[in-house]
Amino acid sequence: MGQVSTPGGHLVRVAIRSSRRLFRDTLAVCLAGQPEFTVVGHVADDAALLGLCDLCGPDLVVYDAGAGVAEALRALRTLRTRFGRVRLVVIYERLSPEDLAGSRQVGVDTLIPCSHGLDALLMLLHQHADALRSGAPVPVPGGLSAQEREIITLTAAGHPVSRIAELLTMTPFAVENCKRRIYQKLSVTSQSHATARAITLGLVNRAPLPRARVYAAGGLSLAVLCGPDVPARYDVAVALLAEHIPFVTDSGNDDEGLDLWDQAGSGTVPVILVDPTPEAWQRLGDARVPIMVVTSRPMTRGETLDALGRGAVSIVAAERIGEALVPALTLAAAGHLTIDPAAANWLLAAAGTHAGEADGGLPELTIREGDILRSIAAGHSVRQTARSLGIAEKTVENTQARLFRKLGARNRAGALATAHALGLLELLDP
Repeated sequence: MGQVSTPGGHLVRVAIRSSRRLFRDTLAVCLAGQPEFTVVGHVADDAALLGLCDLCGPDLVVYDAGAGVAEALRALRTLRTRFGRVRLVVIYERLSPEDLAGSRQVGVDTLIPCSHGLDALLMLLHQHADALRSGAPVPVPGGLSAQEREIITLTAAGHPVSRIAELLTMTPFAVENCKRRIYQKLSVTSQSHATARAITLGLVNRAPLPRARVYAAGGLSLAVLCGPDVPARYDVAVALLAEHIPFVTDSGNDDEGLDLWDQAGSGTVPVILVDPTPEAWQRLGDARVPIMVVTSRPMTRGETLDALGRGAVSIVAAERIGEALVPALTLAAAGHLTIDPAAANWLLAAAGTHAGEADGGLPELTIREGDILRSIAAGHSVRQTARSLGIAEKTVENTQARLFRKLGARNRAGALATAHALGLLELLDP
């Protein structure tokens, strides 16, 4: 009921090929909720894709070429030869002039940069679904030559004139002249107007990313999901999809840092960093964006402080992703700091202790009080402490009492817990 089929009497059958498990799983989950599509399978390599197409006969193949298109051309050529009517949509990270020419020769229907994000890809797939239902090609404006269509598509993808000239083996002057002819044919006067007109006509398969309601106040356009391919990252993707929050993923496989401003457009981009490693933090560099840390294990005091110092505004435990991720993201967008209770306990203890300090700083311990604290941390009794320090047991008890007052503790266990929270034990290490 309510499902739309192609002229052949079935839903648009989609096969997905990607070596990135998170991407293919996310796209499959997202398409499963669309009435136009049925996902016949999603596989990781070319051999499995050919077998899947032999078995299921998809109408449309989404092929994730990864960093470059060149290595995919052989498999795409085989697909085009064996399945002449299948539509080929290729997602790429980088595109060279040779890649572009090879894709034209193979018969790729659409090339789309992965930087456009999930929503742009879904819009493109819906356009292909509409064309399949009507039995017509994806509509393009009449009067534009193949070269002009390529130029407006690359322009809308964000490529400057110099890069378009390089990709199409033209001079920048020739590209500018071609753009002027495009403007005249589309009856527009600017690049932004031409892009909007091309989108309306179906020439450019890209739409502005919808702003999720949760981000309306903060002006956020999408999220960037980073981190290793672990279950927690998959759970984050599912949670974002469930709330229709647009996002892109960063695999971190290239040597360049993450350029968040290219992803962001005109909005602010929060980064969701799953189980961060030192390399992941280095990849973020000095990006001035909100960072949410999702961790599969309890974070130590040092790890929490390091994350906060690097710009983290939220810490969420992996087991609480379903209930806490989106609310925490909402609070982060409004400028609030949110920390998982397990990581916040020591912060709360430290805050309570600081509240009792006149100057708001760490309590100042004498050398003897530091010695006593170290002895308590080692598990020594009063008698053992006295022997190791060469002082009377009464002196240990009196010094210990002063230490308790400074730390706001009633006993040795409380003093030790507060000292851990404040980092005093690390300061006392020789």
